[in-house]
Amino acid sequence: MNRRIGLLGGTFDPPHAAHRVMADTARRVLGLERVLLLPAGCPPHKDARRLSPFPDRLEMARIAARDLEAVEASDLDAAGDGPSYTVDLLARCRDRFGSSLYFIVGADSLRDLPRWHRPRRILELCTLVVFPRDDIPMRLAVPGEASLVLFEAPRVDVSSSGLRRAIREGVDVSDRIPDGVMEYVRRRGLYGGAP
Repeated sequence: MNRRIGLLGGTFDPPHAAHRVMADTARRVLGLERVLLLPAGCPPHKDARRLSPFPDRLEMARIAARDLEAVEASDLDAAGDGPSYTVDLLARCRDRFGSSLYFIVGADSLRDLPRWHRPRRILELCTLVVFPRDDIPMRLAVPGEASLVLFEAPRVDVSSSGLRRAIREGVDVSDRIPDGVMEYVRRRGLYGGAP
C-alpha cells in the first residue's frame, strides 16, 4: 500500500494560523494519511543566528499541531552538519516512508523554487501542493515535468517575520498565532516579548 504523506517545511519561527490551515486543508482534500510539520534545522536562505533555537521552533510546531487530526511536528529536518536543503529532506522522507510525498508550500515558495538547491530533483521526489499568497502568480519556473496541486483558497497571507516584528512592537497577534504557541512565546520571552 502506497502511503500518502504531506510535508510542510519551514522555520516555524513562529508557526501561525496559515500553517495550520494549509496542513489541515491539504490533509482533508487530498486524503493524506498524515501531515508532518518539519522545522528546518539550518535553512540555507536564513541567518541561523537570527532564528530561535531549533528545540523552541520544534516545540511551537508541536503545540500548533496538537489539536489537528493526523498533523504532527517532526524533527526529521533537525540541524546536522550543514544547511537543511529541501531536496535532502525529501530524499530522507522517501527512504523512511516509501510513500507518495506531498510537499506543501505557499505561492512565494513556488516562485522561489528555481533558486533552491536541486529544484528539478525536488520535483522528482514529490507532488508540490501550492496555496495562494499575496497575489503571487502560481507558475512553476523550473523546466521539466512536475506534479502540482494548486489550491485557489485559502490564502496564506501571514508571515512569521511580520509576526515577530508585531510581537516585538507589542501588537496583538492572537488572531494569527494559535493560543498555545503565543503562550509559549511569552513564557520563553521569544521575539522580544515579555516572559
